[in-house]
This record gives sequence, C-alpha cells and structure tokens, in this order.
Amino acid sequence: MSRSRLVVIKNHNIYDSDGGLKRDQTNKLISHAMVRLTGSTDSKSAWKKIAAQGDRFGIKPNCLSGRMLSSSPVMADAIVAGLQSAGLRESDIIIWERTNRELERAGYNLNYARNSGLRCFGTDSRGVGYSDSFYQKGKVASLISKIFEQEIDKNINFPILKDHSVAGVSGGLKNLYGLVHNPNKYHPDNCNPYVAELSALPIVREKNVLTILDMTRMQYNGGPGYMPRYLVKPGTVVMSFDPIAIDAYGYKIIEDYRRKNGLPSLKEDKREPLWLETGKRLGLGESDLSQVEIIEEDIT
Repeated sequence: MSRSRLVVIKNHNIYDSDGGLKRDQTNKLISHAMVRLTGSTDSKSAWKKIAAQGDRFGIKPNCLSGRMLSSSPVMADAIVAGLQSAGLRESDIIIWERTNRELERAGYNLNYARNSGLRCFGTDSRGVGYSDSFYQKGKVASLISKIFEQEIDKNINFPILKDHSVAGVSGGLKNLYGLVHNPNKYHPDNCNPYVAELSALPIVREKNVLTILDMTRMQYNGGPGYMPRYLVKPGTVVMSFDPIAIDAYGYKIIEDYRRKNGLPSLKEDKREPLWLETGKRLGLGESDLSQVEIIEEDIT
C-alpha cells in the first residue's frame, strides 16, 4: 500500500495590511498545494483528480469561534474556484455548517437558492434539518445533516487548527462534530473513541474526499474559543487525503508552539488526542508521521 501524502505549503505574502487574506495570494497557495498533493502539472488537472462535471460538492468550514478563529471565507472562495475549474457550477457547491448564525459570524454570505450562485447555509435552515434515521458505528449513534446525506456527493473538510479543551486538538475529525445532531454526547474521555468512530461511519468515509487545513491562523492554547494571546499566523495550508495524518500533523504543530511558549504538553495536561490511534486502528489513516510522505514548501 502506498504511503499517505501530506503537503504543507507556506506563503507569508498572504496577509493584507489589516491582517486578512489577499485573494490572489490565497488562490496561489491553494492551487500550488493541490498540484503538489496530486502530482499534477497544473491546478485544473489537480482539481479534476477529485471533481468532475455533475458532482455535487460540500465544503465544511469550522465557524464555531467567530470571524477571528474560523476557516477563512477567502480561502473557501479559492477552493470553490478550484472546483469550478474542474467543471462544477457554483450552484453545485454548498458551503455548510451547523447553523446559519455560525456561518454569518465567520463572514460567510448565506445563499439558499438552488440555481443561483454558490450556496451557503446551515443545517438549521428551514426545510433542511437532520436525517430521518440514525447512523451508527461503535459508540456513535447520530442523525446527520441532510445537507451531507442528500444534497452532496462529495465533501471537502475545511477546518482551522486549534487547541481544544477536551479533545486536545481540533482539526479535521473534530470539525465533523458539526455533522451530527448530538455532538455534546461525544465529549467524554477526551472524545475518544467518538471523534474517530464518527469519521468511520461508511457515509462519511465515502463522501469526505479531502481535508484542507487552514493554518493561516491557528491557536495553540485556550481553545476552542478565541483567545488572542495564543493566536499565531503561520501563513500555511495543509492538505491530505488522509484525515488521520493531517490531524496528527496538527497535533505536532500545536505541541511545538506549546513547548516554545512554556506550556505543558497535551499529555501532561491530560488532553492527549488518543483518538488518533483509534482512527488508525479503524483504518482511517496513518497517525505515525514518520510513515507519511510530507512535502513542505515555502512559496513566499
């Protein structure tokens, strides 16, 4: 079996004078990362490795913590542009979250119309809601968003990286708590095995085709809420088809920042993300980064 690949691409020219993201530099960052991840010669060919005309795609950001600590709308637009280059119409793409309020607070523009531009709405929208029947794996038994169940064929998991007071790390797998109706049920024992078992649901394994980790901002302590004293701006995006590898990398980055700033490790703080090993045992991916092909580049 081939090794998982993970790409880490930096662009420190990505920030504008107000600390936001420049659109042209963000597009450059996303395009380059996709090319390196897929081994393609150009961005359009790279996106065609995962998307084709007629596909219905979801993009799931993490908008829990407001505009200052949520997946960037500018980066989401760059992902949408990539999917369009592969032949998708804007109306075939949905940016979705648990609630409309979370999307709006993070800077996303809501659009419910089916045939008029990029769609963006929450599961709490009128006529959406959760599945009629439960999905079950191990200790997980949940209703899932009808957006994920019925409105899309494939999903890009688009989290931001942050420390989490219970799970230790909030990255890709934890972001999918926004998929289910009962996420509060899945926080005992540092979210283990729940984080992993949720991603092991057959429908999630099938539809979740790519993780794009927004590391233009990240928070290494005090999460999941926004605490500016622990916020840094690495100017980075991380991509992988392996959801465990990308969260294992995020774990490493959080630990590096904690160590540099005199904070205890997550293990010492009794928040070690043991669910990474659970995910590996469930066949979701590789938690040992020494077994992952990691491509790191700075395109600044």
